Amino acid sequence: MDKLKILLILLFAATVGLAVSILILALILTPAESPVGVILGIFARGPPADFPFFVLLSSLLFLSTVLASMVGVIYFLVLPEMKSYVSGNGKETISVVLRTLKPEERKVVNVLNSHGGTYLQKFITKEAGLSRLRTHRVVAALAERGIVHVEKRGNTNEVSLEKWFHEGMHQQ
Repeated sequence: MDKLKILLILLFAATVGLAVSILILALILTPAESPVGVILGIFARGPPADFPFFVLLSSLLFLSTVLASMVGVIYFLVLPEMKSYVSGNGKETISVVLRTLKPEERKVVNVLNSHGGTYLQKFITKEAGLSRLRTHRVVAALAERGIVHVEKRGNTNEVSLEKWFHEGMHQQ
């Protein structure tokens, strides 16, 4: 949580810095006019002809930095930091992964684990008490996350727990 606080403080400071620099720039360009009027005029009509190019470029770079920071904060909030599945203590890693599984995913993993880590998808459907479509979707989600490996076998799939996951389940 400390990283998030620091990131938010930096984002706030960058935004305030951008606002202050735009306000100072407006005051320098036309001290007799209202700064807000100058800023609105720049947005509506564009910069004046005698406007220095480097000021425009530096303002644009600063604005892009603020926008990139905002995207970073949103990414940080929406997609929480995940531990690497493969590295670290196997027992600890598996417990982290198991906590992130949905109930249906946990059912599929438990069925696979009880059958030595490999089982046909049509039998998983029956034992887990899921529909064929739901089983297919759950297995696809687990495969996308690197927890299971799927191979086509006739009119069904052979689903296997990945080696790192299967070994970690037995360490617990």
